[in-house]
Amino acid sequence: MKTNLVLLLTVLNIQILNAQPYFHKQWDKRYGGTDFEELWSLKQVIDGGCILGGSSASGISGDKTQANIGTEDFWIVKVNSTGNKEWDKRFGGVFGGALTALQPSLDGGYILGGFSGGAAGGDKTEPGRGGWDYWVVKTDAQGNKQWDKTFGGNRDDLLWCLVNTREGGYILGGRSGSGISGDKTETNRDATGVYFDYWVVKIDSMGLKQWDKRFGGTDDDDLWTVEQTLDGGYILGGFSFSRSGGDKTEDNWDTTINHSTTDYWVVKIDSAGQKEWDKRFGGGGTDKLHDIIEINGGYMLSGSTGSLTSGNKGIDYGPFWLVKIDNSGNKVWETGYSGGAYPVGTSQTNDGGYLLTGDTYNPASIDSNYIRTELSLGSQNTWVLKIDSNGLKQWDKTIFTMGIDERGYAVQTADGCYAVANTSKAGIGGYKTQAAWDSSYDYWIMKFCMDTVTGIDDRHETQDTRQIQVYPNPFSSDLSIALKGENIHEATFTITNALGQLIYKREETNLSSNYTKVLDLSYLPGGFYFITVTQNGELFTKKVVKE
Repeated sequence: MKTNLVLLLTVLNIQILNAQPYFHKQWDKRYGGTDFEELWSLKQVIDGGCILGGSSASGISGDKTQANIGTEDFWIVKVNSTGNKEWDKRFGGVFGGALTALQPSLDGGYILGGFSGGAAGGDKTEPGRGGWDYWVVKTDAQGNKQWDKTFGGNRDDLLWCLVNTREGGYILGGRSGSGISGDKTETNRDATGVYFDYWVVKIDSMGLKQWDKRFGGTDDDDLWTVEQTLDGGYILGGFSFSRSGGDKTEDNWDTTINHSTTDYWVVKIDSAGQKEWDKRFGGGGTDKLHDIIEINGGYMLSGSTGSLTSGNKGIDYGPFWLVKIDNSGNKVWETGYSGGAYPVGTSQTNDGGYLLTGDTYNPASIDSNYIRTELSLGSQNTWVLKIDSNGLKQWDKTIFTMGIDERGYAVQTADGCYAVANTSKAGIGGYKTQAAWDSSYDYWIMKFCMDTVTGIDDRHETQDTRQIQVYPNPFSSDLSIALKGENIHEATFTITNALGQLIYKREETNLSSNYTKVLDLSYLPGGFYFITVTQNGELFTKKVVKE
């Protein structure tokens, strides 16, 4: 008996050499009201939970506990490590607005950013400067407002990104159409006010402005990401329609008269906001930079591409396009993925790799670059792609629902698993276990883990079903093991996981004829398991799946 068990574990461990990741869902939760919600941010929190942030048009209903102030307000939801809501908070002004950025702050609270307009009122304590303005709200760890600040000029100013700075303040980024007015101290590069420039605002820990800077060319420039760099400066990224001129030193790769497509545009500034260099990356199509992460003596740029090989783009495929640059902005390498998904977000993982997320519409394919491996269930699902620090794919996962999911984000959780959240209109089906609150969109979050699957197929299990039956398969809680025969004297029941680790073992004697053993295995995580039964000196093995 011991020899047979050792042989089984040896076979299992040999198969680890060809191990593949295996997905199993931990939980999922839907949060919303009876009107429209749109998710814009998912962040891991130090207590092991997550914070969801976006905008809501709902009144008190569903999971929302506070009435709206404007037509659309900031809405944040704090969940614990099992996805259960701890609290939710709404922040709004009388003119409405939208939350587009959120970060846990260094003091344990949260910094929220987006745009709002109009007079002071509701949670907004300062009047608008003209059109839409940057609006920033600081909360404590329980979501209670500590202060709010408005920054803008005489035209529209839209905040898309913000981050903590190491001294305890914040830097805000977005697009501005304003001239010198309000809080803006530099003219727009387009004197007509038709086009937008990058605009960054540095504030201290209490929201007081320290400086602001504008960077742009003579056409539209849209800032989507900002990060503080190791040297104390900042790296700005977005996309640009502009030719060289103003703050831009290189022409777009689109050589048409109208410059109708965009390139990635990266601007490096020092700690006081002075420009050090700028670079553009793209081809003849539309290329939009979404995220920048500082890595290994340079930066990784992540976004979408519509260009074939042209300009300084050396590959034909997309729409995911990753570019590694050095500290001076020179391209080191590039790669692309054509997973049938439009890129949305990028986050770093514990092993130095990255999670890329996108909205996917297309079926799976086995093409070498078109690497999504699972079919979508609904008309639009979230796709997660894990890559290493060199941009090489490690695994991918489609987050199944039966409906429409937009703006998917993913983060690695403290326990090494993954949380994925999106804006979902789907009903119950796929991985979604709760219906939408109405026919509109809600926040939806789920958690999954990746186990290692040995690749053992059914040829490695005992095929003689006359002696042993295991059911149901797949199972969710109780698992029955039925032994057949009239002279069953003793049996040993063993359960091992896909790694060959022993989960359960019990020896039993004086068994009755046609004995059935029922085990409560609800405590086990989802994945593959092997049931081994040694009966009267014979060994039988069955592979089962825990959902």
